Amino acid sequence: MDLITAMRAARELVRLVGLDPADRIAFAPVRRAIERRIGVERHPFYQRLSPWLVLIAVPPFLVVFGGPPRDAAAMVALMWTVVVARMLVVRYRAARYRVATALGLVATTIFWADVVVQQGSSVAPWYLPEIARAALALLLFIEVPFLILCWLHYRSCVDESCHAYDRIVVGVVEVAHQIRRESSGWRSASTCRRWTQMLDSLAVDVARCLALPERTDAADRRLRAELRVEAERIGEGIRLLKTELVRARSEEDVAAVVESLVRGMLLVAAFDRAALLRTAPPAPLPPRLLLRLGARIVPAAVLLLAAWLVPMLPMVADRPSVAQTAMWSLVVSAGTVLATANSEVHNRIQDAVARALPPS
Repeated sequence: MDLITAMRAARELVRLVGLDPADRIAFAPVRRAIERRIGVERHPFYQRLSPWLVLIAVPPFLVVFGGPPRDAAAMVALMWTVVVARMLVVRYRAARYRVATALGLVATTIFWADVVVQQGSSVAPWYLPEIARAALALLLFIEVPFLILCWLHYRSCVDESCHAYDRIVVGVVEVAHQIRRESSGWRSASTCRRWTQMLDSLAVDVARCLALPERTDAADRRLRAELRVEAERIGEGIRLLKTELVRARSEEDVAAVVESLVRGMLLVAAFDRAALLRTAPPAPLPPRLLLRLGARIVPAAVLLLAAWLVPMLPMVADRPSVAQTAMWSLVVSAGTVLATANSEVHNRIQDAVARALPPS
């Protein structure tokens, strides 16, 4: 949202809860929050469609399509690992997001298995292998440090110009304004589903921003955990509004949800965290599915990494049969850990693989 649109939407929304936008003292926190946040979003590095993205994507493209097979596979696997790790951290509850996360986990496992299977760094069957190696050096020693410096500069700009709460104010204004504008379509299933997805995305932003990770020391785990639990409670309060939208029987029910969002926005703009927590529900329990997946994915990833590194050890690399036996044993172990938690099944598969592989 641009500054003028966001300000007009905020003025229309605060009238719903009896606040007069002409009262400069009462409306000032909302106005300042919108001005600060919109100002930060004008930074070129923040724009998603920045032309810098094209230049940034060139070196990985050259490495993947022009480099040795193992380097290309490692690059693809690393990219997917970063994407899936981000998806696991952000807890969306939309069905398509969960399906995408599961498919991403499968793809990441396949890519890392391909990296393990690749033997050495043979000559690439594609074009421009020398340019691909130069692109890999450019990526590792110039582009990645440049991106880190840009991100640190952006974070410093955010810290100096606006607070984490300002992003929540702008996000609530955008979501509440769109729901209010489309309130006449409450009978439409697709419209209601889009509203719930918007609220879920807003709840994720609330849980991330209100945890205030940039304002706390990374070593102070107790404080960070306390703030994270409080932020999760406030985000869960926004998710509860999805039930009211799904059960809506008239435009008045939709308007009640919008008013609840606006009241919360005013509390955020006023930095009244205590008032937000007084009406917030208890913190949600972490999804059991993610816990079960994490208990299998982490050991499997460690085994795959070991399968990639063990054949490179000097005492193992000199004996190809030993290297191959160790690599496939670790790959099979990673697959069994990822597939089942039954130790008896693990032992049977390991015995079968040990009999099938050539003796070292």
